[in-house]
Amino acid sequence: MNAAPRHRPHPLAAAWLAIALAAPALAAAQPAAIDLGDPSVTSQRGQRLAIALPYGSAPGERVSASRFEVVSVKAPDGWTAPDPSGFSFAKPARRNLVYLRSSEVVDAPELTLTVRVSEQPDALQTFTVAVPPARATWVADAPAARPATARAARAERAARRAPARDRALAR
Repeated sequence: MNAAPRHRPHPLAAAWLAIALAAPALAAAQPAAIDLGDPSVTSQRGQRLAIALPYGSAPGERVSASRFEVVSVKAPDGWTAPDPSGFSFAKPARRNLVYLRSSEVVDAPELTLTVRVSEQPDALQTFTVAVPPARATWVADAPAARPATARAARAERAARRAPARDRALAR
């Protein structure tokens, strides 16, 4: 009996077949791009810039991002922007949120920041934030807060001791 000649596969064919079958699984294992959400400014002008920045690929998804970088900061003409290399970062353990804080005080009414996740060096995201104006605060030791004369000081102490009803009528 004549046996049919046996065809031998190319030595690399098995390797190519394994790679072709594994390609979809490898593509699925690649990390998805990490999107940065809408930033919230938690500081005001005259303070160091503080921003809360959510990140993630989908709502509720736990994302592993270890490092962030502020690439550039721009301020409107006539204003000074903080140095991008002077930002510090803090991340709560169980939230997809990063807090950015500048090392310099900010007086500009708005800033444009470009940020990237270090694991994705080609994925830059830029956003513009409005920096709220400084709120007026009362300082107890300010000269204007002290009574001008001893007589005014006695009157102020007496007014503080009087019942609220009497103070309302005195006005």
